[in-house]
Amino acid sequence: MFYTTIIFFFLATSCVLVSSLKCYSTKQVISVNYTVTSNRVPSFSDCDVVEAPQCTLSITWRLNNDTTDIVLSSIPGLSTSNAQEDLVIGMAFMDIGPDKITPLLAHNLYFSCTSGDKCNDEDGLKKFLRAATIQDTLREELSNLIKVVSPFDARSADCVDIKSTVGYCPPKDLTNCQRCQISIDELLTTQQQICATCPQYSMNTNVVTHSTTFLVQERRQLSDHVQVNCQLRGCNSVDNANRVSRASKITFNFDEYLKN
Repeated sequence: MFYTTIIFFFLATSCVLVSSLKCYSTKQVISVNYTVTSNRVPSFSDCDVVEAPQCTLSITWRLNNDTTDIVLSSIPGLSTSNAQEDLVIGMAFMDIGPDKITPLLAHNLYFSCTSGDKCNDEDGLKKFLRAATIQDTLREELSNLIKVVSPFDARSADCVDIKSTVGYCPPKDLTNCQRCQISIDELLTTQQQICATCPQYSMNTNVVTHSTTFLVQERRQLSDHVQVNCQLRGCNSVDNANRVSRASKITFNFDEYLKN
């Protein structure tokens, strides 16, 4: 199944002086055969405690088999004078299983905190889960969008070609492309950044994903990202990307998280 590894470094525009924190860190993924909720979390008693300016937590729910993976860690390389505020990234994503037929759905929440020692402990996770919500109807509405086409013919697929972004957008490669792709990003108040193409290199799977990033102390959304990798004719359209956005809702209740 497709899993997205989030590597996110956001340096705050204002300096915040903090002492080194104690953070929980896992040597191996904590995997449990149930859906973790704010009322039911596993014990972190076997985890290491390390010192770092920032603690992190990532939790992934595999919705097809009701299992949960948790990774606890820290970001050791940031200067204490540039430690970021608490940050949350919520994600809904769906790809195709090994049988190339079954859509596999998962949700992920990534959390980084500087609010206190062991802010990524069990109580921190419960507090985090009470504030964050991911809802979607991706499987019901968009499973056909990631249907596998084999063999894939890039020319007959007629992938949409849009380059409306200040960042890098790979060119079409009709010789080596294996799937159409579109990504739409919104950052702060900037206009949508759109890259639609048929690249030489892409994820080795058909997938739809929607993620939203929040800055907790500032009580605002930082960015929103939608991506579609698909093989049907003309499937990487802006309309289909917007369908992914409409079929998945990611919210964070700042009042709930910040209340005493």
